[in-house]
Amino acid sequence: MGNALRLIALLGIILLSGCQSTPPTGLSAEQIAVLKQQGFVWTEDGWEFGLQGKVLFDTDSEHLSHDSQQLIARITNALTGVGIDDIILEGHTDDQGRPSYNEQLSRRRAQTVADAMIGNGMREQAIQIRAMGQSKPIASNQTAAGRSENRRVVIIVGAP
Repeated sequence: MGNALRLIALLGIILLSGCQSTPPTGLSAEQIAVLKQQGFVWTEDGWEFGLQGKVLFDTDSEHLSHDSQQLIARITNALTGVGIDDIILEGHTDDQGRPSYNEQLSRRRAQTVADAMIGNGMREQAIQIRAMGQSKPIASNQTAAGRSENRRVVIIVGAP
């Protein structure tokens, strides 16, 4: 009787683990593996290049640092290498300044990243830009460190 219960439990675990699949995005297993390897995580918006890999900007700037340029080149090469060429770039700002100005600044930030990706082989037509302004902070705007975290561009792949 004990072996039968173990077998039933094992079958139950196997069936349940089959239900834990990657969210549907129209991407192959190889593409999803590359996204994970590069630091993308699944969110309600699609595969996002997460916090640990965000592209940060100085106050009132859309210029990329040398390190950010290298990071974008690496990500672009990885994505295009597995045939991922439809992406969304969301530009973000902190809450300093007028919301209308911040929306324009966030668009310029996203465009700067788009230009860098295009320069590394991504098709221009495959990039959609969203200017989010100060609407989606990920940290408190009450501190300099929080404001720095909010000045970013997020790369999204496989948006639902």
